[in-house]
Amino acid sequence: MMASMRTTRNAPDHLAAIGGSLGELASDAVADVRDRVEVGGGAVAEGARRLAEVAAEALTEVRQELASRIEPEPPSRKWRWFVAGGIAAAVAVGLWAVLSRRPQQVDEPVRAVPGTPTAGGEGATQAAPATPTPSAAARNGHSSS
Repeated sequence: MMASMRTTRNAPDHLAAIGGSLGELASDAVADVRDRVEVGGGAVAEGARRLAEVAAEALTEVRQELASRIEPEPPSRKWRWFVAGGIAAAVAVGLWAVLSRRPQQVDEPVRAVPGTPTAGGEGATQAAPATPTPSAAARNGHSSS
């Protein structure tokens, strides 16, 4: 019984010692929790900052895409100059082909040439050739009708 008596008498001291130890352990635990929350809070804060940056970039890209769909950029007009030059060159080649095939306007040659005196005799004249000289159109392959 004596052992149980001593325990009962010393119980308040033991409880106080246990309470003190528990208080120290609790304050150490609170300090550990506070440190971990600060470290974890820093990591959470860094993650939140990165997430905000990514979200801002994504939002900017989405806005630009939406703006380009609503009001697309006008097409480049540089190629139009090349097309216009090609058309002008084609027209020039066509005109050249048409104009190069036109008959030339040449006066009809004189068919009979008066004869000049030759050494063979006086008053001799040269006669016109038996076949007439073709006109300019006929020489170019066109008929005169």
